[in-house]
Amino acid sequence: MPTMPADAAVRAAPQAPERRWRRRHVVAAVLVVGWLLIGVLGPFLAPYDPDRTSLTADSVPPFPPGPEHLFGTDQLGRDLLSRLLHGLRTSLLVALAIRLLTMLLGVAVGLAAAEVPPFAGRVLIRVADVFLALPPLLVALTITAVLGPSLPTVTLAVVAIGWPEVARLTYAEARRLRATDYVEAARALGGTRLQVVGRHLLPALAPQLAVAFSVGLPGAIMYEAGLSFFGLGVQPPDASLGTLIAEGRSFVVPAPWMLVVPVAALAVVVVSLNIAGDLLVPPDPRRRLRLL
Repeated sequence: MPTMPADAAVRAAPQAPERRWRRRHVVAAVLVVGWLLIGVLGPFLAPYDPDRTSLTADSVPPFPPGPEHLFGTDQLGRDLLSRLLHGLRTSLLVALAIRLLTMLLGVAVGLAAAEVPPFAGRVLIRVADVFLALPPLLVALTITAVLGPSLPTVTLAVVAIGWPEVARLTYAEARRLRATDYVEAARALGGTRLQVVGRHLLPALAPQLAVAFSVGLPGAIMYEAGLSFFGLGVQPPDASLGTLIAEGRSFVVPAPWMLVVPVAALAVVVVSLNIAGDLLVPPDPRRRLRLL
């Protein structure tokens, strides 16, 4: 039976984990991009206008699932599938905007804390620690209660509770990278702080930041849904996963599908995005520890 030469086996051994990791990246990208496409194209796939009612003198909604309404209707006779697709779009796009703003603010603060003089850097990180010590949901509820329920308020509230973790991660990794030979060589050759950050630190931080972005996206969806559920986010008649769940809780007995459908959709979205985040984590334990 032919055997693989020793040198070929040595070359193939480290390539197998890398190929598996690349395949995991592809699966993760498909999951994330697939949900984003559903969020963007969902309203075009909806069979009905989400605000169109179907009230008649002979029948009183909510109507159960059937050929005309696959997921049934709500208490006003509005097609639940159409409202779910519009709600997914709202929740996904709001969560994406929240996570992008969170990453931008956290990365900016973390890099600034690593590059400014030590005293100023410690002050910035202590500010992040203060935010981390506060109960996240209480902070979000306080901000939305003071500023009033709206999408911009929800965005501000969730960004306020999410940026400290990103800042902490960025600060720790930037401090570690500053001690590497190539960064010290770049500084010795006359590179400015902005040049070192843009050409060396940010590219080296990109894998960790990609993981942080994907891992935090499901949490942003949950926070947006929770605030909308309590009436502090998206306002009716606009639909989001949180508002659909809030509407369905009052009809658990007469129309259970009104609660089951949006809860199941939220669970599937969050679980699949969590799986995507896990797939992005490097298989090497030493690299994984650097992400914590």
